[in-house]
Amino acid sequence: MFARISLFALVTALGAIMGANVLAQTSCQATYTVVFGDNCVAIAAKFNVSDAALLAANPAVDSNCDNLFVGQQLCIPTAPASCQAQYTVKSGDVCISIANMFNITAAH
Repeated sequence: MFARISLFALVTALGAIMGANVLAQTSCQATYTVVFGDNCVAIAAKFNVSDAALLAANPAVDSNCDNLFVGQQLCIPTAPASCQAQYTVKSGDVCISIANMFNITAAH
């Protein structure tokens, strides 16, 4: 009986992991295939994203970017929708007053 429960737990866990992996891949809007000589800094620069954003979009890549390999598919984070308004912060500004000018909450 213990073997059946353990097997069930293993299959369930693997299904959850595989499902999460598929979900992560399907939510990625743009991908890049690593080629010889690539590194995270160069890839991030190529797509005009930060190193941190590239790493956040690819949790399998370690923080030093030491485990890239040729042929690896990376998710390239896409830019958020363009801003509809810009404001230059002035001395004395506080978040709530800026938020009020644009009819949004300070949490935004």
